[in-house]
Amino acid sequence: MTTETKPREASLEHLLKRIPEQIERLKAVRETYLTDAVLLGEIPSPTFCEEDRIRLALDRFRENGLDDPEIDEFGNASGILPGTQGDSSILVTAHADCVFSSETPHVLNVGPDSITGPGIADNAIGLAAVVGLPRLLDHLGVKLKDDLLLLANVQSLGRGNLEGARSFLETKQRPIRAGICVEGATQGRLSYSGLGTLRGEITLRIPNNYDWNGFGAAGAISHLTRFVNQLMEIPIPKEPKTKMIFGGLRCGSTFNTSPRRGSLRFEITSEDDNVVLDMEKQVNELSEQFSLETGTSVVLEIVAKRQNCGIPFSHPLVKTTRAIMAETGITPNVDPSTGDLNALIRAGHPGVTVGLTTAENLREENETIHLDPLFRGLAQLITLLQAIDLGLCE
Repeated sequence: MTTETKPREASLEHLLKRIPEQIERLKAVRETYLTDAVLLGEIPSPTFCEEDRIRLALDRFRENGLDDPEIDEFGNASGILPGTQGDSSILVTAHADCVFSSETPHVLNVGPDSITGPGIADNAIGLAAVVGLPRLLDHLGVKLKDDLLLLANVQSLGRGNLEGARSFLETKQRPIRAGICVEGATQGRLSYSGLGTLRGEITLRIPNNYDWNGFGAAGAISHLTRFVNQLMEIPIPKEPKTKMIFGGLRCGSTFNTSPRRGSLRFEITSEDDNVVLDMEKQVNELSEQFSLETGTSVVLEIVAKRQNCGIPFSHPLVKTTRAIMAETGITPNVDPSTGDLNALIRAGHPGVTVGLTTAENLREENETIHLDPLFRGLAQLITLLQAIDLGLCE
């Protein structure tokens, strides 16, 4: 053991010993924190329409005394909690968009042990942690040497393609020591790599001159069903780990009319970028073949595409995060990210994604988070910030 290793281990042990006390003390600010979560969560914030939620996040940044609170040209809200030295920054970010449309009633029901409603886990409770960090740190008496750069980023999900985080990182000229992406769910999540990903939407249209009496003639629903079956026949390798998910099928409007148009949303993820490219080629070829054979128009639109990236499992940031989870009573679940962590690592910064609490019915209108585990998740986040600040994650 080197002389440098000993003080690092001693510093980490000191932080770990304080976790039980932090968990109890964080419960004292429960009402303030949950109020922010509910206020943020009850503002509809679909991707590309996050303005109202972002304005509330900015208001909280101002009320919490952050330096340079602003909404940038891309729509992100950010602010800086100055450190005692400020030689570098630690980025803490949470996405402000959610999967629910503005037409969905954003009503959150707060119970003694849970909160239920659309988007509370993904990601109102995570965003509330980011905007409330200054108060949480002040309550615990935690002072950081590094500046804390807080970000509520937009355009993360679906067609947003991480554009908010990516644009912020490309234009923000500040030294970043490391970054943490905060998700409401699920507690135990540990992401330190980003998966190669392709998200696409296939649109099938029946042309005006379509021969309804021809062999195999059918409406868009029947055609899309056949097309999905053909997609499912594309070989998917077990190694490297690869999967295809069908995320949405929209077609038809009534009982007695054959629809002329439908669309399919899908995602391909793989640990090998070449596998993603090969599967994209196969989907393209299948679309062209199906168009010719059925007399329909099948068009593939690539919504999002990104490459594999990551830091090693042996990186001190990963090792320290695992040690903090263990001390907090959280079981790590290694889960490669398809979210904002990709933008952070591709920008050259070490980072991890962590989840704050346990949840049920993710991405359903009755999405539910559990409150008792939440304070372990917050203590995990704050202890990790302290560890990064002490240089234990480099």
